[in-house]
Amino acid sequence: MTMASWSMQALDATRERIEVLGRDLVQGPAELADVIGSTKAAMMTGMGVRAFTYVVILLLVGIGIEWLYWSYAYAASRAAQSAPTASPRQALRPGLRRFFLRLCGLFLFAVAAIGASAAFSWPRGVQELVIAATLFLVVLRFAWIVVALVLAPGQPRLRLVPVASGRAGWLAALAMAVVFLFSLGRFVPELVERLAGASHAAGFLRFAAVTLASLLLLATAFIFFGRRTRAPRFPRAFVLALLVMLAYTSWLMSPMWGAIAAIGAAVIALQIGLRELVFFFWREDEDRVLPSIVLSAARFVVVLAGLGIAALVLEAPLASLAAAESPLIRLGLRLIGVATLALLTHVIWITLRTAIDQRLSRVPPPGTHRGPDPSSRLLTLLPLLRVTSAVLLLVMLVLTSLWALGLEITPVLAGAGVVGIALGFGAQALVRDVIAGVFYLAEDAFRIGEYIESGTNTKGVVERITLRTVALRHHNGPLHFVPYGALGTVRNTSRDWVIEKFNLPLPVDVDSEKIRKMIKKVGEEMAADPEVGPAMIEPLKGKLYRIDPGVKIFRCKFRTAPGNQFDVRAQAYKRIEAALARMGVGFADGKQTVLLSAPA
Repeated sequence: MTMASWSMQALDATRERIEVLGRDLVQGPAELADVIGSTKAAMMTGMGVRAFTYVVILLLVGIGIEWLYWSYAYAASRAAQSAPTASPRQALRPGLRRFFLRLCGLFLFAVAAIGASAAFSWPRGVQELVIAATLFLVVLRFAWIVVALVLAPGQPRLRLVPVASGRAGWLAALAMAVVFLFSLGRFVPELVERLAGASHAAGFLRFAAVTLASLLLLATAFIFFGRRTRAPRFPRAFVLALLVMLAYTSWLMSPMWGAIAAIGAAVIALQIGLRELVFFFWREDEDRVLPSIVLSAARFVVVLAGLGIAALVLEAPLASLAAAESPLIRLGLRLIGVATLALLTHVIWITLRTAIDQRLSRVPPPGTHRGPDPSSRLLTLLPLLRVTSAVLLLVMLVLTSLWALGLEITPVLAGAGVVGIALGFGAQALVRDVIAGVFYLAEDAFRIGEYIESGTNTKGVVERITLRTVALRHHNGPLHFVPYGALGTVRNTSRDWVIEKFNLPLPVDVDSEKIRKMIKKVGEEMAADPEVGPAMIEPLKGKLYRIDPGVKIFRCKFRTAPGNQFDVRAQAYKRIEAALARMGVGFADGKQTVLLSAPA
């Protein structure tokens, strides 16, 4: 079937549908009045009274079975309702318990009422009427159970959605009204058409119910979602109203397309509100890993549920659809598979990215530790892991999507191999840089925040690491981007420890042993100091290094964590200067005194 013929068939079906709706609107009210009149007349007969009595008996049987159930389950329901709840997550568990208990009672009511109908001999059409009425009540009660679980009108502590207390009751009433109208349009017209043969009256009732329900949904969208929470966002009410109008217009064209559009609109509306709903449960937590994962999984589940409900509503024969020869149907199924793969990939990506970001947020910034910082390794590798994961997931999604669309990926892989070889020959420097970077990172040669010097005399603090280059911030400010292939020998001055040495030029006549002991005492005082001591690994020591004309050179040294040697050295200078002043010893002035002997 070509696209043109398919379009013509769709237009003809839409035109026929509009003509049918027009006849229903014109002839339906009169037929409906005749059906109501004939129903009243039938109810006044003996057969009608007996049927009505049987219906009441069936309802009493269902109510009695459910009452017997609640005589045992009421205590558990009250305990779940009175359970202490301080947050939506705490309210979820007792809410689900109440939901399950009420659902069991509803199930027993439906089974008892419908099962008991088999014990009576019914006139023609009465049993269908009884079953339809029972299902109508079951749908309404099930809708109320869901509304009571989610909105909990009059019980704010049990509410599972971010709705104000003053609006929860009205929203619950509107939701029940919409469910009532849709249920009315689903069960009543079918009975009218089957039992009375009044097709126009059935169409009129169906049109009226769907139209009123759509108007209520439009009113709900503008009343409850008309306020914008953030100025830059497009008003949510217009999006919801557009979805309602799209579903209603599709239903006017075709009931099948209307059902598909309604399910799609519900899925999109849930996707819009899922983020606010999920984070409402974790509003008091600082941890955002779990809610992000739950949000992605919830989006995936909502889409799959929408597809499943669409298949059930349309009674789609999935086996025959999978084997269908229509290119449009096969393309649609393959696109659904691609969408499923994309959602699953998104869930995996959000899980990885959120976990990595959360771990990075707990890593302290470089320079806040005294001594080696083991967590700086994570600060170096985790961003690369995030980028690599994104690239791998994207490549896998593209390849699997091509496979799901029915395209052969073997030629694509072969072509990618050829292109890779060509790029390898044409960009040898790039390949060299990437491979060298892999080995640098694998050998842990440097990390974010460390000060390194490369073989090209480029030096600085490592600020950023990519797949090809490392960014070095010089101590004067410039930022150098050095390819890994050009780094050469790397000198890391921020790893483990450093030994700092400095010289003291003193007069040649000082007592060397006294100076050594003075330097040792200063070192012990610095080690005992609560501010300077933790930065030192080995205390300050000194000894006579050499003697020059008029000068004694004393070599001092100490061991400290990388980056702390400058502050410790300044403290050592300050304390040694004060100690020398107390001893009355000054620094050598550099003058040389030469004594000449007298001539004989």
